[in-house]
Amino acid sequence: MSEPRIRRADGAGGSEPAAVAPVAPVTDERVVVEPVAAPVQPAAVVQPVVATTPLQPVERQRVATRSSRRLAPDSIIVGLIGLALLVIGLIAVARAGLDGPMDQPVVEVLGFTHTALLGIIEAALGLCLLICAAATSRAGAIFFGLVLAVAGVVGAVQTSTFRRTLALESSFAWIAAAAGGVVVLVSLLIPRTTVETTRVESA
Repeated sequence: MSEPRIRRADGAGGSEPAAVAPVAPVTDERVVVEPVAAPVQPAAVVQPVVATTPLQPVERQRVATRSSRRLAPDSIIVGLIGLALLVIGLIAVARAGLDGPMDQPVVEVLGFTHTALLGIIEAALGLCLLICAAATSRAGAIFFGLVLAVAGVVGAVQTSTFRRTLALESSFAWIAAAAGGVVVLVSLLIPRTTVETTRVESA
């Protein structure tokens, strides 16, 4: 191996060997690097996040209750006429009695002569009219009103025929006929109305 040489600057020939830096002797030393443990940081405790929402106002339920009521003025009039006939008939039966003949004795009720048989007829018609009024039945009221009106007209025209058995007077027969006519007319002409009522309640 050739040594490095240094050329002179003055141009003279020849060269000198270049200075070589001393080389440090190589020693067989090993560098041991010990790992340094990094400090362990405590794990952060994660708290669960609960989403809170504002309380919504609770809406109360509303319950609507609807009720209907039927007004029948005609039934009131029919009921009053039926009640009057029933009372008159019962008074006549009570006074005449049922322990003897149905045409004897003859008694007076409201100034009109009656027998027990006439009282029974009046009470029966009055009771039927009351039932029709309570059931608000137009058909029933018209039927029994016609019966009362026809019977009154026949009794008023043929008073002598019914004088012995019923002791019927013509004036009372005409009153009965007029009452039957009123029952028929009010049942046919007076309208009925239905009233509806709605009530709202909070549940």
